[in-house]
Amino acid sequence: MSTMSSAEPASLLDAARSLVPLIKEHAQQGERERRLPDPVARAFRESGIFRMCRPRALGGLGTDPLTAMQVIEELSRADGAAGWCAMICGTTGAFEAHLPAEGGREMYASPDAVTAGVFAPSGRAVEVEGGVRVTGRWAMASACQHCDWLGGTAVVFDGAAPRMLPAGMPEAVVSMFRASECKILDTWTVSGLAGTGSHDFEVVDVFVPSGRCIRLPMAAPIHPGPLFSFPLFGFLASAVASTALGVAREALDELVRLAATKRPSGMMASLAARPSTALVVAEAEATLGAARAYLFDSVGAVWDAAASGGSITIRERARVRLAATNAALGAARVVDLAFTAGGATALYADSPLQRCFRDVHAVTQHALVAPHTREVQGRVLLGLDTELPMF
Repeated sequence: MSTMSSAEPASLLDAARSLVPLIKEHAQQGERERRLPDPVARAFRESGIFRMCRPRALGGLGTDPLTAMQVIEELSRADGAAGWCAMICGTTGAFEAHLPAEGGREMYASPDAVTAGVFAPSGRAVEVEGGVRVTGRWAMASACQHCDWLGGTAVVFDGAAPRMLPAGMPEAVVSMFRASECKILDTWTVSGLAGTGSHDFEVVDVFVPSGRCIRLPMAAPIHPGPLFSFPLFGFLASAVASTALGVAREALDELVRLAATKRPSGMMASLAARPSTALVVAEAEATLGAARAYLFDSVGAVWDAAASGGSITIRERARVRLAATNAALGAARVVDLAFTAGGATALYADSPLQRCFRDVHAVTQHALVAPHTREVQGRVLLGLDTELPMF
């Protein structure tokens, strides 16, 4: 598996670790306000975390997938919502490598600009001279209140019908809007990852120049490099799963802390002395370690191929996707074990266990790591014909 070979990845991970106290300090504020707190968002912007995967030519750090995953995991251990926002904005850089050159110059004249968006094709685009006019509404736009630019995918229409590509699918474009052109709708009232501020946003008949449009399916990146040769959706799924791994690590550590002091009703000894607690901790530790190792090993193998200019097979892509789904579901299993073992104490609002429980199960609802994704992954590994959406 690849290892870090320069000081920069280590310094980014050190920066993430240094922000843990700030993140923890504001975690409850984020939960109450249903958004990433301003001091945390500012720290992510200033540290480079929000642009960690953006091409260097656009002011980004071009961070490799393994380092990005460790950064996301570390931040999510401090607060799942903060880690999620870092993941969303940080990994958006993988798309930005496909921006036309003029769009990249416009958007990142200020290198610390923050970008996020929604890949679901929830908009309608009409071709006009010099670009497209777009109307649409996109759900679950994490960290949208802290962005300078928001991307929304729209289907291109000719009159009343979508424009169809030779492959039989509608043509689509990822349009990059100025945040000032978007209306954020207060829709994010949820049980888990509440502090991500993943509200809907909409635009009405907004002109987007061609330089700020990424055509789908994406062609070769404008800014080449091994990071942008890595399978895009495999990287995004691995980043989502890293959030779950960080949350699970915190839940297991919290159970160990709680077990040392809690005296269950009717017992003289601590929760740690109960044999069932030892079994839970052993199972949870092994489950988390195995899930994490499989994910990092699978991503590392594909990263080595990308970094050396080698080809990446569909089976290797499937293994990365399977490892990401497995990591997310394994993390949820770890949190469930810790939450149950914590007993009624875990129900209280000030218990990290209940927060971890809600957050990790929000992660497992993501389309890239949800349980049903294993069907496609399994079919690929069996050598069966199958459609490969977002693969």
